[in-house]
Amino acid sequence: MISFNCFILLSLLTLLKAKNLRDSAGASEWMLTEKEITSSRHGYTRNNISPYTEDNEVEYIVEGQAYMDRLYADMAKTKKGDFIHGTAFEVRGYIMLQPNPDDMEGSERSSLKNVLRDAVGRGVSVRLLINCNVMQYLWTTLFCVQMNWICGYTCCGIDNRHYNWVMGNLHTKMWVIKMGNETVAYNGGIDISLGRWDTEKHDNSKARQMNGKFYGGAAGYHDSAMRMLGPIVVDYERHFHQSWNDPYPAFFPFHILPKYDWVEPPHTRYRPSRFQVQLLRTLGCEGSLKGYYQNFAPRGELSCYHGLLKMIRNAKEFLYMEDQFFNHPELIAAIKQRLPELKFIIMLTNDQSTPAVFSEARFYLQYQALKILMEDPEISKKVFIYRLVRDTDVSQALYVHTKLFMADDEYVITGSFGIERSGLTNDRETGMGIYDKEGKYIKEMRKRLWSEHLMLPLNHPVLEDPVRGLQEWERQAKEAKGRVRKYFPKNVNWSIFTGLFELIFEIDGTCCLI
Repeated sequence: MISFNCFILLSLLTLLKAKNLRDSAGASEWMLTEKEITSSRHGYTRNNISPYTEDNEVEYIVEGQAYMDRLYADMAKTKKGDFIHGTAFEVRGYIMLQPNPDDMEGSERSSLKNVLRDAVGRGVSVRLLINCNVMQYLWTTLFCVQMNWICGYTCCGIDNRHYNWVMGNLHTKMWVIKMGNETVAYNGGIDISLGRWDTEKHDNSKARQMNGKFYGGAAGYHDSAMRMLGPIVVDYERHFHQSWNDPYPAFFPFHILPKYDWVEPPHTRYRPSRFQVQLLRTLGCEGSLKGYYQNFAPRGELSCYHGLLKMIRNAKEFLYMEDQFFNHPELIAAIKQRLPELKFIIMLTNDQSTPAVFSEARFYLQYQALKILMEDPEISKKVFIYRLVRDTDVSQALYVHTKLFMADDEYVITGSFGIERSGLTNDRETGMGIYDKEGKYIKEMRKRLWSEHLMLPLNHPVLEDPVRGLQEWERQAKEAKGRVRKYFPKNVNWSIFTGLFELIFEIDGTCCLI
């Protein structure tokens, strides 16, 4: 007969084995395998960047105020020998990371330009890659002129190394900051630019007014980002190092970037291991054929697209997505194919007239994609699409800029890319897939977002269960008294110009190999 002590030991071993199986299943079920990453790179192995990393800590940051507060604090910790590396779609050096109408002098000191100037004065190495296309060239050049004067060397590059530089984008919003013996990485949707500083109240406070308005006249700006510690920061720094050292020149006049040697950034392994994180990228194949990325992605990489597709196909209960676009027909079709096995999908997006530039074309593309979900009456019953307004004023739209894709309270993908052709095939993008071994944090992320959108306290019981939460979304949308409104894009006859719009804005960078 087995002894009691042996019984206890065997029970513990069984629990440990079950946990290890869950951990490995979490990585393989949701995240791309090394083979799948290679496939997303048209057969070229991804070297020097992990398939995924363990022993990480992550912090989900919602809204610009919280993001800029954290960024300011981390930049302020840097000392001689540290570095600040960043990439941005759009940047304004005068944006104040900590605007305070009662302390104008302190607010000015917190502007991005002044924070970076102070860091350079402390002996911190600063390197910045800023997007360049026809619309961004002037502002990017002005910012880089200022920064390169401050640095005394070319520390700011005007980067147009993507297919179709006329309107393609370096769209990544990413920072890697070395602070002594620790390094932190940020990635998400928030640029340091006009209108991005906002709070969960989305009110028109004096502090918010100090940083200008988001173009298009939106009453508020909803966005988020991830702050990461642990081995994942090595992958983010590697990505920046590869991009900066790409031998193909950036754009005039700051096109020759002084190369720097690779040194693995110091980082802590957080144990017991909880968060598995996978770096996802878009590097267009068409761009690679122009000579970009040859040292690290000779035929591009579409792991953002393939990572999203795998998540959708493996969801078992529900999908929750926040995205400004939702106009990629193939991914929408994949959602439709999976919906018979799911309870529902919630999609939070925008009235496509904000911003107003080419609004009719944006309506057209979104309508053509989302109507796929309405073709089957039974499937359409599981589709719930919403937009946000500032409380009771329906004319005051909140601009949903988040790119967040969640499955079953178990797995989340977020970053700078949305469900659109350009971001998934052409533009330079980064994001991450995150799996929590304890099975708690992803749910807390959803609750945090739903708490804000539904204007409920975080501990409200209706947020615990996704189905009850969906009922609350529907109730509030029908009453039209809070922030949530039902939405579906209008059907406009813009097809005659769609080819031109797609050629300029929704660029296909796949080499027809996706």
